[in-house]
Amino acid sequence: MTAPLLSAEGLFKHFPLRGGLFGRRAGKVHALNGIDFAIWPGRTLALVGESGCGKTTAARAVAGLIRPDAGRLLFRGKDVATASGNDRKSARRAMQMVFQDPYGSLNPRLNVNAIVAEPLVIHGIGDGAARRDRVAEVLAQVGIDPRDGERYPHEFSGGQRQRIAIARALAPEPELIIADEPLSALDVSIQSQVLNLLKDIQAARGLAFLFITHDLAVVDYFADEVAVMYLGHIVERAPRAALFAAPRHPYTRTLLAAAPRPGGGKRRPGAVPAGEVPSPIDPPAGCPFHPRCPRAVSACRETMPILSGGDHAFACHNPEPVP
Repeated sequence: MTAPLLSAEGLFKHFPLRGGLFGRRAGKVHALNGIDFAIWPGRTLALVGESGCGKTTAARAVAGLIRPDAGRLLFRGKDVATASGNDRKSARRAMQMVFQDPYGSLNPRLNVNAIVAEPLVIHGIGDGAARRDRVAEVLAQVGIDPRDGERYPHEFSGGQRQRIAIARALAPEPELIIADEPLSALDVSIQSQVLNLLKDIQAARGLAFLFITHDLAVVDYFADEVAVMYLGHIVERAPRAALFAAPRHPYTRTLLAAAPRPGGGKRRPGAVPAGEVPSPIDPPAGCPFHPRCPRAVSACRETMPILSGGDHAFACHNPEPVP
């Protein structure tokens, strides 16, 4: 296999909390706790997990919207987490983001032509005529009539607005699309249309995707590899088929058991964990899942397990048996 397009190595991100009259530091949110993953050209890695597990923080770190506290982000072998100047700008051009809210991510004061042309202007790509041609080209590719380019975001439906956001991401010809819950704000009937559009674009352009979602049906359809997150840790990482066929971490098994089955069939077997997700401000010692885990042993309360196991890696002292 070729070298990864992007590799995350030991990414940490903790957000300080302020409190009291003088805004003194009162703790920190442990958003990312040393995560590792890789994305290969033309392939999709899905980051999955419950709300608050750190998926969006990871996406924003990859996109360069926040800087990690520690660790490396290697894009084509260069560490973009600490890069500055031309290297950082070049990486940002090659990695574009599609956000969850298609209306909130579009400037309501700009028409569609101006919105889609923004990354071309920022990165100095082409002249006026070339930009107009490029905008018309990508609008047509996502199913928006280029003649509607003079209209404004509020004049479009939610699904159309997300297509416009995708067109904006495609405009500078990126190598990696970071899609942060791009379907969750859309009607179910529209979600499949947008998902098929993304799959067609990937096939035509050979794009890589970092796909953030909590919807395992989408993961099963779209992803090549899957990384499961819990409280800022990746607890299992595997090719999609292997993870769905034989989840090894109890939390992964829980997620699959809770996912609705197409056609209303029976859910997968799996224990529902007790209690609530611990606070990322005060995470438990040892394995972060042990307070809710039906398979917890004494080592789980004392030592954080290491993610290991080759292509199908998991961090668990007492993993689920192989079927």
